[in-house]
Amino acid sequence: MDVGYFLDIAECRFPDKLAVVSGGRRITYRQLKDRVQRLMTGLANLGVNKGDRVGTLMWNRSELIEIYLAAIRLGAVFTPLNYRLKGPELSFVLKDARLTLLVVDENCEDLAGEVVSDVPEMKHRYSTPSRPKGDFQGYESLVEGNPPYGKRAALSEEEPCQLIYTSGTTGRPKGVILTHGNVLWNTVNMVLVRHDRPQDVALIVGPMFHTAALNSHYTSRLALGATSVIMGKFEPADFMELVQREKITVVSGTPSLFIMLMEHCSPGQYDTSSVTTLTTGSDKTPDHVKRAMVELFRNAQGIYDIYGCTECAPCITTLDKREYFIKKDSVGPPLPFVEVRLLDEKGKDVPVGHLGEIVVRGPNVMKGYFRQPEETAKVLKDEWLYTGDLARSDEDGYLTIVGRKKEIIISGGENVSAREVEDVLVSHPAVLKAAVFGLPDPKWVERVTAAVVLRGGHALNKEQLLSFLRGKMAGYKIPKEIIFTDRLPESATGKVQKEVLKRKYADGGGSTGQGL
Repeated sequence: MDVGYFLDIAECRFPDKLAVVSGGRRITYRQLKDRVQRLMTGLANLGVNKGDRVGTLMWNRSELIEIYLAAIRLGAVFTPLNYRLKGPELSFVLKDARLTLLVVDENCEDLAGEVVSDVPEMKHRYSTPSRPKGDFQGYESLVEGNPPYGKRAALSEEEPCQLIYTSGTTGRPKGVILTHGNVLWNTVNMVLVRHDRPQDVALIVGPMFHTAALNSHYTSRLALGATSVIMGKFEPADFMELVQREKITVVSGTPSLFIMLMEHCSPGQYDTSSVTTLTTGSDKTPDHVKRAMVELFRNAQGIYDIYGCTECAPCITTLDKREYFIKKDSVGPPLPFVEVRLLDEKGKDVPVGHLGEIVVRGPNVMKGYFRQPEETAKVLKDEWLYTGDLARSDEDGYLTIVGRKKEIIISGGENVSAREVEDVLVSHPAVLKAAVFGLPDPKWVERVTAAVVLRGGHALNKEQLLSFLRGKMAGYKIPKEIIFTDRLPESATGKVQKEVLKRKYADGGGSTGQGL
């Protein structure tokens, strides 16, 4: 079985059901399959073959879904690119991916136009506007007038389906090769633990160049024949109006998205009675934000908290919504068809309650990094993926994420978990967000440093916050420097970019509280 078969199943079962709502477009499964089949003909006529990379650089929209499905049904590898990259970063990824074809939208034409000349071997360049800029051709010419393609490629689960680039927070972005089997098993896992249903109407706002939105939020809905409402740009009021108008049943978001909803929307302001499922991931969601979301979406009765990484397509564990406050610091147990171990520095399993690196084995684990065998060998050992994430498990096998191995701060010979300090900081009623990191220090080697964002309408100074921390943690864990700022730099998935903070404050700049 391959991922492209999901479209055949959905169209067979629900031909007249809404498949995608995107902007002003409302597309049934029959219409979606017809457009995908015609696009397959257009791509095949250009010489797109099995194994070729077909890329997109666009905001979430229905055309992205069409390209995704047409590419993988031909046996090509879908490669969605991060539209938040700057020119040099995008140029690197384009050269590395070796795309056969790229499709952009009106939001990304200028960005793509800056760098496509750097990749002369990428001969096929299309754009969704009716009058594309530069040497881009019109996307609709690949669909309109073409007869439907007659078949899907014969594919095994071991063949590549997606090439997804990591955010590159620890170096150059790496292309993660996810097979059809990886995506299929991620879908099976999520349908089982999240209790997804064909009658769901899912609001997808996370960028679909990441595996969470593409696989866990969209592909799992496609597999069941559910409806996906695609949002290109997040605005709290627009988001809530879509929930109300489209009778959304599934809302998924990062902690940052939920925080913005919490700040801009109040219970009763919108009709949210249709929402029965809330999911969050990418980072820890503070308890007060979870409580606010349950107040805003009362019929959801809790939040699924999901942990994963791109290399796992992406999901590894899920905390059931009924346990979101019972085990509030946890991200739950491993998914049904995933094995997880916690290992110490010597590769030995750690006892319950002890800190260890998360290693994962299962059919959802990537094939490897594209054209980077040495990097692949560093993280894939005897079928186990070494994630670089640190966690503890309880007696029930539930994991609590402590942080990244590289986020352990060594101060005065003691190991300090940035995640642990952040959890205490955000427990203060005036603190909205916090990021803890280490900066060079001549005495302590590294000094524990915290960047803090306050909640609207709250005031707090350094001494007040330090007083709050004393007695809640060992003295060596308490930040020696606290920076009050208006916002924290974040990646497209909502993860705080601590390397940006380290560079900004390494020389002491901004330590009096200026924003980033």
